[in-house]
Amino acid sequence: MKAFLHRTAFSALAVASLAAGSMAWSSPVAAQALPPASEVIAKYVAAIGGKDAILKITSMTSTGTLEIPAMGLTATMEVYAAAPNKMATKTTIPGMGELLNGFNGSVAWDLNPMSGPRLLADKELEQMKENAGFHDNMLYTPDRFSKMETVGVADFNGEKAYKLLMVRKGSGTQSTQYFSVATGLLLGGETSSTTQMGEMMMSQSITEYKAFDGVKIPVKLEQTAGTNKMLITTSDVKFNSVPATAFDVPAQVKPLIKP
Repeated sequence: MKAFLHRTAFSALAVASLAAGSMAWSSPVAAQALPPASEVIAKYVAAIGGKDAILKITSMTSTGTLEIPAMGLTATMEVYAAAPNKMATKTTIPGMGELLNGFNGSVAWDLNPMSGPRLLADKELEQMKENAGFHDNMLYTPDRFSKMETVGVADFNGEKAYKLLMVRKGSGTQSTQYFSVATGLLLGGETSSTTQMGEMMMSQSITEYKAFDGVKIPVKLEQTAGTNKMLITTSDVKFNSVPATAFDVPAQVKPLIKP
């Protein structure tokens, strides 16, 4: 689901940046009429468990690992999310320390051992708000997008997929997402992401889903940000048990918040 992908992607980009500091998919559009984006999204929502099952989830905790094979690096990850728009991640890199980032509904932060604490602002803040949207991102709520259009059919990782172009209303972030024609599941995509280092293109491929309490979650992903290839594996997911304290602003960040 998209919310999960964005949360893990944020940490993946941060890990790649920290580690570095310390050390054509489309085919021609089919001749037949393409289904509208709303139909593709409806099939996807049904494929991962259905709207009713998704709306019963009010929070999610996932744990797993993030690997950067080229650097011989493996980090552990904890991702927390809650409705309507809270998220926090903790990525622990052996020998380097913890990377923390999150959004508590009003304040967005990033904290890592190299650059220290900082508050997110401008497009980074807007992007974080969008990524934190809990049900909106699971359901691809249409009023959160200024554009959502099926633009073609593509071969993606050996599967035929509908190619959707999406533009977020707030940040204007554009992404291309690929949904399996056969199963309806999201197979991956490309997104332009605003980071501390500037704009960066990120591509992702979902290689495995697993059902938790009747809702399918991507548990194996391959992501590429710049020249870094990352492998994300989720080992466990729990619903409706995230403590409110998971979204507390870190002590090192609090002095940066203006009264």
